[in-house]
Amino acid sequence: MTKRLKKSFFAKTIILTIGITSIVLLSGLPASSQTVDTLGRDVVPYHKYGKPYRDFLANPAGFHGPGRNKEVVAEVTEVRIGVFGPTKGTLAEAGASLRKGAQMAIDQANAEGGYQGIPFRLVFRPDDGPWGTAARQMVKLAYEDKVWAVLGSVDGPNTHIAEQIATKAWVPLVAPTASDPTLTQINIPWIFCCMPNDQQQALALAEYIFRTKGYTKIAGLAINDDYGRLGMTEFAGLARRLGHPLYLELKYEHNQVDFSKHLDLIKRSDVEAIVIWGTPREASLFIHQLRSRGMTQAVLGGGALATPELLQAGSSDLNGTIVVLPYNPFRDDQITQNFRKNFRARYGCEPDFFAAYSYDGMRIIIRAIRVAGLNRVRIRDAIATMTGFEGVVGKIEFTPNGINLTTPVTLALIHNGNFSPICQFSP
Repeated sequence: MTKRLKKSFFAKTIILTIGITSIVLLSGLPASSQTVDTLGRDVVPYHKYGKPYRDFLANPAGFHGPGRNKEVVAEVTEVRIGVFGPTKGTLAEAGASLRKGAQMAIDQANAEGGYQGIPFRLVFRPDDGPWGTAARQMVKLAYEDKVWAVLGSVDGPNTHIAEQIATKAWVPLVAPTASDPTLTQINIPWIFCCMPNDQQQALALAEYIFRTKGYTKIAGLAINDDYGRLGMTEFAGLARRLGHPLYLELKYEHNQVDFSKHLDLIKRSDVEAIVIWGTPREASLFIHQLRSRGMTQAVLGGGALATPELLQAGSSDLNGTIVVLPYNPFRDDQITQNFRKNFRARYGCEPDFFAAYSYDGMRIIIRAIRVAGLNRVRIRDAIATMTGFEGVVGKIEFTPNGINLTTPVTLALIHNGNFSPICQFSP
């Protein structure tokens, strides 16, 4: 596939707006010479039936409203940047990491002189509670706190609500870890998603499962919430289009501890591999029960599993499990290693991917403010057109849809309580 064909192919799809051009096999360090072909055109929905009449995602709306000529605010004593995320429930630790990464970036920017000598200040609002809570908190950030941009949240549902408020209030929203691909499919020019989304992750897993390993009999296991349903829908769709529809599509609930019924079905189906789109605690229990039965199917999972919580299970049963690794702490570059060193010194633990993407997302906002000045529309423009940003997760740049297609998707093997990168998919 030529370079020109790759570009036109991935730009002119209706639903699947991202693609993978190569897989690099890793053996300790990247070996760029080891590449294989991609899944190609087969991953595009309805590709057998002709060209779409109109592609609404190939030409996003952009922002054409006023405000760029509005005088930049000069008389401020602090530059406020909003952060919103969870403080309770299953995502409480993710929310804590979000705040830690963001605050580190703020403090480092202030040590460098802030914005023209004016300090940056993090303004936090929790998104805990029923659906309407996130909307109220975003309204407060935009209109009461008068922040210049917002970082958050860690999940798709609350970020969906936030982007609606951001559109009305004209405030840039940088989503560090929300992986819901529909966030950027509705032509809202105010949202920018940093982490590879579920489409990108599903493509990486499909490439590895069907092309690299040659598996054909796959079962899917997803948590019964928005994250699990959306992620497994992406992967199941890819598997079906590649001629290997899932043998089983199973769901589980939060805090579930008994997976005997799931395992009975999996055993009878004689599948070769199981793909999990879910949460670390339940996934570790499932894998332990799978191995306790002597079942040897390969286990793979989405990016939400790549957390210390999964490894804290401390079981050798996890050995051999392969997961998407959104943040690779073993990257051999000064930015990543300095971040790890400073984070450990400050918080006494290794940063997870929530902290890493939060740190990078806040640095993107700070850079945009320094370039554009105190004007929300100009800050949005600066984020949208930013190039050459090197983060602790890798290079980050946004498409006109607000998708980051520059950070590679890495797969990692769990071995002896660690994530060991094994291959990398470059968009």
